[in-house]
Amino acid sequence: LGVTNDFAITQIEKEEEPKKVIKIFLKYLPNRYKKDSIEYRLYDTTPEREWQHLSWFDYSCYLVCKLPRYIDSDGKPKVIDINFAPKNKGYTYLFSQKIIEVLQKVRVQKTVADLLQTTAHIVRSVMEQAVENALEERGEVSDFENISLDEKAYAKGHEYATILIDSDKEYIIEMNEGRKEKSVKALFFSLNTKEHQPQIKRVNIDMWKPYMNAMEDIAPQAVQVHDKFHLFKKLSEAIDKTRKQEVKETPLLLNQKYTVLKNAENRTEKQQEDFDKINEANLKTAQAWRIRENFKDIFQINDSTTITIIYDKWIQNALESNLKYIQQVVETFQRHRTGIINAFETKSTSGKHENMNGRIQSVIAKARGFINFLLKIPSCVSRWIRSI
Repeated sequence: LGVTNDFAITQIEKEEEPKKVIKIFLKYLPNRYKKDSIEYRLYDTTPEREWQHLSWFDYSCYLVCKLPRYIDSDGKPKVIDINFAPKNKGYTYLFSQKIIEVLQKVRVQKTVADLLQTTAHIVRSVMEQAVENALEERGEVSDFENISLDEKAYAKGHEYATILIDSDKEYIIEMNEGRKEKSVKALFFSLNTKEHQPQIKRVNIDMWKPYMNAMEDIAPQAVQVHDKFHLFKKLSEAIDKTRKQEVKETPLLLNQKYTVLKNAENRTEKQQEDFDKINEANLKTAQAWRIRENFKDIFQINDSTTITIIYDKWIQNALESNLKYIQQVVETFQRHRTGIINAFETKSTSGKHENMNGRIQSVIAKARGFINFLLKIPSCVSRWIRSI
């Protein structure tokens, strides 16, 4: 049962209707209570209370007890502390542990409540308690040097959460609501109450200006790297826009979105045949695809001087391509030259976080109406995500 020897079982009741329930009645045996080396006389008990405990087969189980009260040294009435349940909660520690175990596998509060024959309110209460314990255990955090800063949409894409990941440890450091500059600063301040983070060496980041500005203030010494997968995504979007414009006059491109967006190694045999026809026809969509692939090739270069020379040539060729959407992306790249050059040179990427990001999105989707709560539980979210 998880109770101390100070308690004795006085009675066990089994109910069949309206639900199958077992109630285990406990009694506190000593007539005095010791706390902080001071012994107190017990003078009465609280009304009867129940704590949900681990189920016995298909029976819900509850511990039932009237807790003794005493007068403390300040003359105030107090209830004795118990070791089998959190203070002011309606469940035992063992039951809360079982809820966390099931949550790690199921991740849907209502389903967990149904499986354990409890209520969604208790499941949520256990989650909140776990969060408080985890944050207290975590304390201040400053042992991170290389990080990734990313965003996740929720509430049907109208709201955003900012996610801070330790790139070295593959660990979610913190989550915070919003993606404005002040939101990012608040996120870092919540970790260690410091406005500046001199320990940060590198941050992988997209081209979102508030993120860039915030990191410039928080860690001006850090190398800002525009993640290559965000850059590839911009170019892929330009390819697709080009295809949508060109397909109106070129039936060859009809239903070929993924044929032209995929990397060659990921195409099916049929898609490769279709792509070869598109490429041989030298369609604008194929030209846009080649520009993207040439950009990817720059990441294979190791010499800094050569990187700069080849990148500048790539910029020139892309601008001279007369491909509207490619030119728009390149103009954006030119405004973020330093971060892109850093990406070429450092070879660092948040790509290895993509699997984690997918699992984060899964947790956010499962959270539904509880997103504000979810944003307060980075430690627990990280643990749950690693267990998925």
